[in-house]
Amino acid sequence: MLSDRSARDIWESSIEEFNANSEHTVEVTWLPKGVTTNEQIEKMRGAGNLPEIVFETSTDAYRETINGATAPVTGLVDELNTLDPVRYQGDSYLLPAVTIPLMGVYREDIVEGEPRTRAEWVTEARRISEEEGMGGLIMPSGRTNNATTQVNQNLFNAGVEIYQGPSDDIEVTLDQGDNRQRAIETYRWMKEVSQYNPNTSGWEWGDTVNAFVQEQAAAALTIGGLIILQVQANRPELASQLRAMPFPSVEGVESDHWFAYTEGFYLNESAPNLDGARDYLQFFMSSDYYLNFITETPLFNFPTSLEQVQSETYQSPDIVGRHQNLVDIVVDNWENMRPVLATADGGSPNIVAANAYGRQIMGQSADQLITGDLGPEETVDWAAEQLRGLEE
Repeated sequence: MLSDRSARDIWESSIEEFNANSEHTVEVTWLPKGVTTNEQIEKMRGAGNLPEIVFETSTDAYRETINGATAPVTGLVDELNTLDPVRYQGDSYLLPAVTIPLMGVYREDIVEGEPRTRAEWVTEARRISEEEGMGGLIMPSGRTNNATTQVNQNLFNAGVEIYQGPSDDIEVTLDQGDNRQRAIETYRWMKEVSQYNPNTSGWEWGDTVNAFVQEQAAAALTIGGLIILQVQANRPELASQLRAMPFPSVEGVESDHWFAYTEGFYLNESAPNLDGARDYLQFFMSSDYYLNFITETPLFNFPTSLEQVQSETYQSPDIVGRHQNLVDIVVDNWENMRPVLATADGGSPNIVAANAYGRQIMGQSADQLITGDLGPEETVDWAAEQLRGLEE
């Protein structure tokens, strides 16, 4: 089952070739417009007509996995040497097809130097606000994926261990020991930077793009090259001024956890032809169809193996050549790329983190801080209480 109709020709061409050369036959169910994948899956499950393959996020694949509804794809993950975002009890349950790493983007014609640390960004955001009359580094808050993902990454960059323990016995440690002080300092920095921004409560990724198009802001943290692609489509003269950057660092702290959205294929355990499903996935992921699919939106979507990121095919579009430093940042940090869930011991999936992400608790914590009445210390306590509520 697929939802990305923009790539329909690619999917259908791959299926036509596979069907002509295989004992198996692939058919596609396109997700109806206005219906979520989860809603459609439940309808099909009730009708006893589940597809073998579903294209979904790592978060939803993990939820299906712990409910016993998915089949392993371990051999495919190992053979294709992809990222392994949903590893559960020794097996892989998602074959990732798309990686979208978190990234920063700033305007070279506005931002002075190359600020990298939090302290440097506070200074530069203040200068931009005062001298240029626009926002410095956008700091979103509220119940959005944008704010939720960024708060998590900001905490990880400060060395905060939000959770500890194995997948089936997670403990919230956000407010304990050194984590507490590091988290307080992170929220304090977010509050300070937010003073030099437009009002960003409730902003999703697209709102951040619009802020660049309308020249309301000079820098933002985003997903992949989304801002670059969208500004290129709307303000091509402005896109040439955009440069990629990593998330602001904390002096003396090395973060080994870089969030990346991952989407891909999981298999329904009760479907009748899983051997055929695995054969098609092997064919598609090893073919030019796959990289053609990825390069429809280069810089935003990345392949899920380092070899393919560095391939001539992926790096051939002109826009990639114009923003090579973004690809270089991804390559240099590939070993640190992690899906949103991988916060249990050893980088294993974490159901508490999955549920927290689904309810966007960390984005709400930023709202409590930036637009609400809570100080940094109180915000840490608020977030910890909300997360512990998910353990029950």
